[in-house]
Amino acid sequence: MATFLEQVAEALMAEHGTSLANVAVVLPSQRAGLHLRHALAAKAGSALWSPQLFTLPSLMERISGMRVLSMEELLFEAYEAYRTISGNEARGFDEFMQWAPITLADISEADAHMLPLQGFYRDLRSWEDLEWSFNTDPLSEGQRRMVRYWAQTGLLHTALNERLLAQNAGTVGLVERRAAEKAAGPWPWERVWFAGLNAFTGAETRVLHEAVGAGIARFAWDADAYYLEDRTQEAGEHLRTAIRTFGKGVVPVVDRLRSGDLKLRVVEAATTVAQAWCASTLIAELSMEERARTAVVLADEGLLPAVLEALPADTGPLNITMGSPLASLPVGSLVEALLRLRPLTRATEDASPWAYRTADLEHLLLHPYLYHGASSGIIDRLLDAVRRDRAVAVPLTRLRTAVAEVDASLGEHIGQALGLAADASMHAQVLGLLSWAKGSMADDDFATEQIYQASIVLRRIDRLMRAYGHAGTPSAWAAVLPRLMRSARVGMFGEPLRGLQVMGLLEARALDHERIIILGASEGHMPASTADRSYIPYELRRAYELPMRDSADAVQAYNFLRMLQRAKHAALVHADDGTSAGPSRYIAQLRHELFHPRPEDLKDERAVIPVSMHPAAHIAVAMDDRTRPLLLQRLARGFTPSMLRNWLQCPLDFWIRNVLKVEQDDAPGPRIGADILGSALHKVLEERYAPWLEHDLKSSDLREARKDLGSAIRDRLLSEQPDVPLDRGEPMLQVAMATDAALAFLEGEARAIDAGERIALVGLEHELRATLPMASPHLSGPVLIRGRIDRVDRRDGIVTILDLKTGRVDMKDLRLKNIAVEDLRKNKGHAAQLLMYAWLYMTNHPEVKAVRSGLLPLQHTSGSGGLYLSIQDDDLITREQLPQITLLLQEVVSQLVDPATRFEHEPGSAYCAFCAEAG
Repeated sequence: MATFLEQVAEALMAEHGTSLANVAVVLPSQRAGLHLRHALAAKAGSALWSPQLFTLPSLMERISGMRVLSMEELLFEAYEAYRTISGNEARGFDEFMQWAPITLADISEADAHMLPLQGFYRDLRSWEDLEWSFNTDPLSEGQRRMVRYWAQTGLLHTALNERLLAQNAGTVGLVERRAAEKAAGPWPWERVWFAGLNAFTGAETRVLHEAVGAGIARFAWDADAYYLEDRTQEAGEHLRTAIRTFGKGVVPVVDRLRSGDLKLRVVEAATTVAQAWCASTLIAELSMEERARTAVVLADEGLLPAVLEALPADTGPLNITMGSPLASLPVGSLVEALLRLRPLTRATEDASPWAYRTADLEHLLLHPYLYHGASSGIIDRLLDAVRRDRAVAVPLTRLRTAVAEVDASLGEHIGQALGLAADASMHAQVLGLLSWAKGSMADDDFATEQIYQASIVLRRIDRLMRAYGHAGTPSAWAAVLPRLMRSARVGMFGEPLRGLQVMGLLEARALDHERIIILGASEGHMPASTADRSYIPYELRRAYELPMRDSADAVQAYNFLRMLQRAKHAALVHADDGTSAGPSRYIAQLRHELFHPRPEDLKDERAVIPVSMHPAAHIAVAMDDRTRPLLLQRLARGFTPSMLRNWLQCPLDFWIRNVLKVEQDDAPGPRIGADILGSALHKVLEERYAPWLEHDLKSSDLREARKDLGSAIRDRLLSEQPDVPLDRGEPMLQVAMATDAALAFLEGEARAIDAGERIALVGLEHELRATLPMASPHLSGPVLIRGRIDRVDRRDGIVTILDLKTGRVDMKDLRLKNIAVEDLRKNKGHAAQLLMYAWLYMTNHPEVKAVRSGLLPLQHTSGSGGLYLSIQDDDLITREQLPQITLLLQEVVSQLVDPATRFEHEPGSAYCAFCAEAG
């Protein structure tokens, strides 16, 4: 069966022969024009004059004699108009950008539908004045604000159009309005064919009426009876209106969707990216001839990079109609990382920049386009310098020093990109960043093309910024640069009439392929989300016959069904990853309406993507002549409660952390490290309690100690890390939460004493050492056991050992059935520590007959009592239990030094600091 464009070509030549020079054809897309030319050439069999081809927007520009400005230029022009009407009350460009894009869309829409502007904006203002009840209440502040907004928007619309008309340019709507006003004049063509079009604005409708009135219009509608003749089908809504207005057209309506020719596969993929590999599998099933008649249509255009990676190596000729937005490519994330790197300012009069957030700096420096090849070693040295204090912010002074110490040839680009050079303008920073990335990625052609396209965007923005006087405004750059990165695309190349075709939904209009593979066939992509992006109230949109949400849904429904109406095979691929809104509603519609009578033509499949399994390398440290001395050296320095806890949780993590002494690198970020905050809190509380050592605590002293506690914690943090910005963001919240916990703890102690509890402070940061008798024949002597107890009390005559914790603790993890190694292995690390503290204390203090050993978690403290270790439901650890604890510690040490021991990852441990196998 002939394609739609072949039918149009036949109708053209039936009326005009090969004399098409004075004929214009208006199509949905430029891609459709290429296919029409090919169809005309095949039909003619010889050379012929091609008709002039347009899309509706390009026709409107031709008739009006105006050009449509890009959105970026429109934003700058609109801001100039806004400043003209607002005078001294005008807000900054970055604030204007927050509402201007939607306002410009409303302005363009009003022009495109030929609305009488004076009456329209008067009605908008009156709408906000309406009283919805019969009382005399004044307008709310929100209503008054909207009245002012619409009054201002009316003035802005007029001022903007005056500026644009002076340049012979305009919004899409203004160009259409002017085309409608000029369409009554003589037309430069003897015939104008409108082929494959669907919905029209008011101005476009008037232009079509003028063409009909001039006797030069011809129409070719592209429709299927399934949705055209059934008035309940939204897909045919606009076509039914167009056919009633302009006639049936020269191409007959087809009835293919109901005929049973289409074979449909609905494929569910496990993840979004898996859809691309699913497409690859479907393509691999086809012959070269079948691939040449196949189109891969991306309802989710973000899948393009994944599709390019997944395509079979033997795909053959390939054409990619669509391009990839720079913002969705690595160069887009690189520029975004730079825009996130905003300088921090101190609360001083000059508010001069002084630091970058460490997390933002790392995010930029570790980008793959910078951290690549020879640059990676330089960046490692740079990061080592800025991470030295593990601070959440890096002062620019330190950063300058670190950059000066790296390779001079790269240091210039780094300094420029980070705003450390003499010219710290945003243009210079982005230019330096792209130059740096270009040198780093010189061996990658695709990366180089991205960087080149980004440099074109940069040059364009710089021209606009200078032309409109915003070159020195970083906020204006931050507002406009991402928008241009989203609109700029890296173009793909190929032969549009040969081989497999990859395109977006809009590029598929008016084209007919035998096979269609649609990726992203899920709600939110097909149809695309049509959340209202307009400030015009619903009732006024309806009153002025502006498009409603259902109008956009109807257009999308038409584009989808029209794509299938001449296909023989279609595969609709959607993801089921738990985050999507489910398969497209169109799938349910096809299943219920078209394939219910013929279920054999619809197959549901679950995509199975073959994945090469690469098991993680299993790491095990065996006791041999190299490892044994390391362990013995560590034991000679002393075995501690924290080491015992680490070994019980994961032997391999214990080896790396405690034997090899590899320190965990808490990645700097917006948060203060838990160890840093905990240490500061411990020291402040120790200072407050120190004067009461060897005395009974008094509630009045404890409440006095609560004064200025937050300031003391802040001062302690700043004394250790002066560059931490504690007055904003997460650090401020962390300090506030730590302060609240400490205040609640002190108040809880005071209330306990008021209730009659007697608490005598015995020790603070109490250092203890003891010798464990011979534990193993593989050792030449005893083992030193040592530990530091945060606090020792005597509570109502019982010695109480307390270990302060800033984190959370589960009471069930402190309950033991027996004093045995196996009973300590499963989440009992804290219990093992407390058992060891009790053994150390009673070994050092033979006069003490029993102790309680517990944790004092500040997050959960409502009183001063701790969470105590209990053995067989008894929280009192007696001297009679010391021999059992001694045997337990000897067994632990014996297992550690046994020649057969292998230090391997404990599968049940999910929070190892160093194990690659930890989940």
